Formats: sequence, C-alpha cells, structure tokens
Amino acid sequence: MNNSKISQQSKILKKSVVITPDFVADEIYQNLKRYPIKNILDIGCWNGSLSKPFKKKRNTKITGIDIDNTFENNFDKFIHKDFLKTTAADFEVKPDLILSNPPFNKNYPYMFLNHIIDLFGNHIPIIFIVGSWFSTTSNKRMEYLNTLNITRKTTLHKNTFKDCGVSIDSNILYFNIKQKTQIDFLKPKKLEKKQKFKTIAFSHEQVEYLKKYD
Repeated sequence: MNNSKISQQSKILKKSVVITPDFVADEIYQNLKRYPIKNILDIGCWNGSLSKPFKKKRNTKITGIDIDNTFENNFDKFIHKDFLKTTAADFEVKPDLILSNPPFNKNYPYMFLNHIIDLFGNHIPIIFIVGSWFSTTSNKRMEYLNTLNITRKTTLHKNTFKDCGVSIDSNILYFNIKQKTQIDFLKPKKLEKKQKFKTIAFSHEQVEYLKKYD
C-alpha cells in the first residue's frame, strides 16, 4: 500500500480510534510482568497506550505497527503499514508477545487474528481486546476459536471505553499464556465504589419474634 493510500485510510480510521485505558493496560502488564518477554509487537498501536506499561521491563523492545504514524517515536521500532498487508519479511524478529486492540467494526478482529496466526503460528502468545460478540455470534467462528488455546478471558465493563465515546461489551482474550485465573471481570476504578443498600429498621417486637427463628 503506497503512502497516499495509507494517509487516506489513516484519516478515516483515526475518527474511530478507541484508546486502551491505562487501567486495562496496567492490568494486562501486572498479569504478564514476570514472563520472560524481550520483543513485543503492538498491532494497531496508534499512541502505544496498550504496550506503554511494558516499557518498565528491562531489555524489552516494543515494535508498533499502524497506518497512522503520528506517534511513531513512542516505540523502539515502528512499521508504517496496514497490518493486514504485511508479510513475514516486514518483521526483523518473531515477537515473544503480541498485543492488539483492533477495530471492533466489521470483521477486523477476526481478520487480524487470522493474519497473526498466518504470520507467527497458532502458538504465539497474544493479548486481544475484542467486542464480546467476537466469541458468541458466529457458530463458525466459535468452532474456530475452540481449536485455539485461549487461557484467560477477562470481561470488561461496558463503560471501559466511555472516554472515547464508546459503550460496548468487550473482552480481553489471552492466547497461549498460562494464567491462574481463567475468567474474571474488570471495571473502571470510579465504578468500584461499594454499592449502598437501604436497611430496614425493625421494632423491638419484630426483633424478638425473629429471634425465635434465628
């Protein structure tokens, strides 16, 4: 794809960019920080919000790939290209970990996952943020996903991407990464306040009555 076509596509997709919130990226990093990771590939990276916490790991190199090169300096290496148009020759080394928050619209997540596996094999460790529909709305896709090694699924609160003007049910899928927890739930800290319940006051007679059945 030539630079003019990349620029046109970049302008279209930039309007629909959904940035990975810090608390989501930090949660992923905390789950993986003890793993021996040297080379990370951040697909559809944009500003690098998803891979940013991994900069804390010593001797870890992050390669970003995106059709928008506005934030290319945020990475150790940057590939200005449509990921779906890449070949193995575009990558100097095989990554130890792939991170991706692909566009949720159309069939992009499925296309991204297929291309990742075509390039690097189905045993590559992957962190994939996708709409919940990805693993539930197609029998054919569900059958395909069942052939892969999904080791953890984190359900995200529907308001996770609210700051980007998006409210959607979504998941973090872990592929080929051993995890103690298989299913969990993650929500923004501002929603973690304890729910308040109204209490009912009983009269003395009611309390005495209830004691009989305690």
